[in-house]
Amino acid sequence: MYLGSIPYRFFELFEEFIKLKDSSKSQEAKEQYSATEDNSKFYNFDIYDEILKGIKKRPGMFLGNRSITKLDMFLRGYSLGRKEVGVPPTEPEREFEGFQSWVEEKYGINSGQSWSKIILFYSVDEHEALQKFFELFEEYLNRNKSLEVDENSG
Repeated sequence: MYLGSIPYRFFELFEEFIKLKDSSKSQEAKEQYSATEDNSKFYNFDIYDEILKGIKKRPGMFLGNRSITKLDMFLRGYSLGRKEVGVPPTEPEREFEGFQSWVEEKYGINSGQSWSKIILFYSVDEHEALQKFFELFEEYLNRNKSLEVDENSG
């Protein structure tokens, strides 16, 4: 998917969602909506592959400024939005759920703070924390891939 079209597609899909929500709140309408072929894009869309790469390259376009706090809010909003319309998490989203405990373990912290607050605490500012997030997230993904290789070869 071309990244330049993602913001526009968001508004198209959001408008479609609002119309559906306003027009009918019955379970039958929800089932009909989730059964359409066009909505399969919701099930297969990978924010961590498609959007995070864009945010890393041009954070201001997605977040307004270089801020790990805004990234955290963005990802939480995305996740809650998918839950609201009944779209189950994708595999990358389920994988991201482990990032919180991995960050806590990496920094030796069990404070109940979010991954973004932990990274920000060990950074000079929001900008540096955002850069650090992408480094840590890549390390986390690579760690999981190396674990998969070890499990499959054993």
